[in-house]
Parts: sequence; structure tokens; C-alpha cells
Amino acid sequence: MKKVLSIAALALATLSANAQDTAYKITGTVPADVKTVYLGVMNARQPVDSAAVTGGKFTLDGTRQKDELLMIITGDYYLPVFNDGTPIDLNTVAKTFTGSELNKKMYAYDNELSSYTENLNAAIMEYRAASADTTAEGMAKLKELEAKCEQLQDAAITKQIDIVKANKDNLIPVAFLSQLYYILDYNELKELLPETAPYYNHPAMARVKAQLAALEKRMPGKMFTDLSMNDTEGNPRKLSEWCGKGNYVLVDFWASWCGPCRQEMPNVVANYEKYHSKGFEIVGVSFDNKAEAWKKAIADIGMKWPNISDLKGWKSAAAPAYGVNSIPSNVLLDGEGKIVAADLRGDALGEKLKEIYGF
Repeated sequence: MKKVLSIAALALATLSANAQDTAYKITGTVPADVKTVYLGVMNARQPVDSAAVTGGKFTLDGTRQKDELLMIITGDYYLPVFNDGTPIDLNTVAKTFTGSELNKKMYAYDNELSSYTENLNAAIMEYRAASADTTAEGMAKLKELEAKCEQLQDAAITKQIDIVKANKDNLIPVAFLSQLYYILDYNELKELLPETAPYYNHPAMARVKAQLAALEKRMPGKMFTDLSMNDTEGNPRKLSEWCGKGNYVLVDFWASWCGPCRQEMPNVVANYEKYHSKGFEIVGVSFDNKAEAWKKAIADIGMKWPNISDLKGWKSAAAPAYGVNSIPSNVLLDGEGKIVAADLRGDALGEKLKEIYGF
């Protein structure tokens, strides 16, 4: 299933600058069992501020970068707000909020999205509980629940995209694009990140813009980006040894530890065996970080095609070069080395190859 997105995660993205030039003051009321309220910021593993709760009341104050996206954390409640200089008062008991018009709008969206999150979390819990039933009836039920979770996930994502589209004249998209960007394709992301938007140059958009540039490299018609990595014997190899040499080549991004990759591999193997004699080639680019696990998986799966890796896991050079944020993933190149398709999985891979080879 797709990764769950929630409003609680939306503020934890990249912010490159640390200038502290705008004061914040956040007061509020929380339930009696909350003893401490924390303030989180982008790209920080630990809170940057905290306040003890006395009589259900708290106060956070200090200075941070202007318009930085902050996260008010009270127990299991997370609220993203912008540091725009207007004092904030949050009452999680009475469910009231005062602040700037921008932050009041963010609060309203948070409340609206909470129902999506609650429904999705409930469905996930139901899915986990049902996974213990391995009978045919239980497996059928599990499949239904998986579809339900994906539908709820898609609904939440669609809602967040709609919020971005409705707020291209303010900073609110910062909170959503900081998380949505890695599940959007090039055209979707390009539409949501116009250069004229007021949020385009927000520091949090640096990673989003980098992703857009990476995705552009895998658009149909683009030449492949060369990679230099070692093969399983430790020999330096380049994609250009196979790509752009006259044959169609599938550059397949995978890892031995990736369950969905392993599930997809029989399909990849079958297509390789069917079309390799006609010139079809595959080059595996692994996101492994352990050589032995990588080599064992190649043998177990029966990969007869070249495999390379820099053994850096998610820090692999392939990630930024091809905009890879999840695996399995792939790009199909024509004989000249131009990309003709990307992320061909399941039947889509066989259908594309049938279109190319005629059988």
C-alpha cells in the first residue's frame, strides 16, 4: 500500500536557512494530561522549544525565521503554522484558534483533513487485525481492506492537491508540497509549482524543485543520465556500456530488502526471457547497502542481466539522477538512449514490450 500521509507529517520537510528574525508567541489550552507542549521546525529531529503546562495553559515564545513552518505539538496533536509574527492562541479542548488569516486557514484545513486521517488510520488498524486470518476467506477480506485503504489514501492525497490548487496565491502549499512532491509525476508537480507563485522561493521548496529537475530527466524524449557504479565483482561499470547502443534497455531500480521489488521480479524475469533474444536488455541498479544481501538476491531471483550498485542505500547516486523516491522503479530506453517510458510495472511492462517487438 502507499505510504500514509497525514497533516501531522506535513511540516517535517527541508528548510535550509536558520535566520531568526521574527518573534513568535504561542499560547494555548490543552487537556489536563498534557504536561509539556513542544515546538518543532523543519528538518529538526528534536523540538526547538518547549513549555511546561500549568493549569492546562502554556506559552511558547522566541524568534525563528520569518514564514518558517512550525509545528505545535501537544500530546498526540500536531498543528502546522507559519511564523508570520502574529500571536497564536490554540485551545485543543474547546477547539478554537486565533492568529493571522493565513494560520486560521491552515487550522481549518487541519480540521478538515483530520477526518481523512482518522478514517484511514481506522482502516489500517482493521487491515492489520485481519492479516492474522490466513484462510481463503480471510485473504479475500484482506484484499478488500487493502483496496479500502488505498481508496482512502488516494482521497486524502486528492484533497491535499486540491488545497494546493486553491492556495496558489499564498504560502499554504508549502506545508503540503513538502510531502506530496515525491508521489507526484512531473506534469502534476510542475502545475503545482509555478515560478510566479509566492511560495516558489520559500526555502522548503528547494527539495521540491530538486525533485522536479530530477523528474525532468526521466521524461519521454530525454537522453538517459549516465551512472558510474560497481558490478557484483567490484568492477567499475557505466550505464553507457549498455544504453544507447542500439537496443532497448530497461534500467531497473530495486533492492534486495524491498518487498514490492521482489514481488515484481518474476514479471521482470519473464519479460527478459521473452525478449532478450530480440535484443532487449536490462540493467539492474540496486539501492542496497550490503553487498552480500544484494548478490544473494540476484542469485535467488535468477537475474541474468547486469547489475550495478554504489551500495549507498537511499543515498545512491541513482536517486537524484532519476528522481527515484520509491522502488521498484524503472526507465525504458530506446536504441539511442532516449527515455520512452518510466515506471512500467505488472502488465504495463509486457504491453509496452509487445508494442515494440510485435509479439
